[in-house]
Amino acid sequence: MIKNENLCYEVSDSRLENIYSTQNFIGNKIICSLKWINTRNKFSRHILKSLLHYQRKYWFSGREVDIKPLTLSKFLSIYPLQYLEKTRLSRLIQNLSVMNPQNQIVCLRSLFISSRKYYSYLIREIVPIHPLPRFHRDYGERVYRDEKALRDKDIQYLLAQKGVHLSVRTICNCRKLLNIPNYREKASYYEKDIAFSDYILLSKRYFSRIPTESGVYELSITSKIEYPFYRTNIIYIGSSKNLRRRIVNYSGNKLKNNRLNEFTNNYDIFVRFCLTGNRILLERKFLKNFKKIFGELPKANRLGG
Repeated sequence: MIKNENLCYEVSDSRLENIYSTQNFIGNKIICSLKWINTRNKFSRHILKSLLHYQRKYWFSGREVDIKPLTLSKFLSIYPLQYLEKTRLSRLIQNLSVMNPQNQIVCLRSLFISSRKYYSYLIREIVPIHPLPRFHRDYGERVYRDEKALRDKDIQYLLAQKGVHLSVRTICNCRKLLNIPNYREKASYYEKDIAFSDYILLSKRYFSRIPTESGVYELSITSKIEYPFYRTNIIYIGSSKNLRRRIVNYSGNKLKNNRLNEFTNNYDIFVRFCLTGNRILLERKFLKNFKKIFGELPKANRLGG
């Protein structure tokens, strides 16, 4: 919350704020559980207060470009706390979410970004992605192109004007990180203000990185496949009120969706997601935009949401 130009926070559930006394209990299991809960609450408050301070500019603006690069090691060096180390910090920020002053739900993990992702956000700020329609000769449909296409060298020059000096290769890699089109590629099917996570391999090893909250997700493969208007590696767009539970189901051997089953049997599948309370409306919007840009729904979307 922002009060009188100062940042503060409120915890909606008092159980996440309390420190519980263990004096009235005899059983070791109960005492150990309460001590663990107290430690978790202490760590959580410390992490939140520290991020309020470090990412101050972001909390006021709500813009991703104002998130400062931050690693787990750097956080612990700036804001040390006894018994809080990288493993515990990593587990906690995966499962802690807050509502920012702009009324958006933010996973604390998204506030720990690499320099590369920070540069990606800068690039997305300067690359226009609002498309203009043009007529496709072969299909008689409207497809989309960028109004003011920018080459990587153009982006390099604009970044240099902001004091950021990157090689063309680095700019290309940063664009790919957030699926930012170059001057010869299609526009994205989602808007500039949508914050997708990094790509995560569909593997039990990485399921802990997926939150248990409501959101929309995208499945993709490494190879690009043909659509009527463009090629892309996206194969499915879906939504769920519990992202982790839904995405874990795709690791099974047999799926009800036969089209998706063909991809999971032959390719490595990657997932990324964005958290939202309006998951159904956003999913429909994504599917509508995808069909408009690529000429049809993602290959594994049977009914279109």
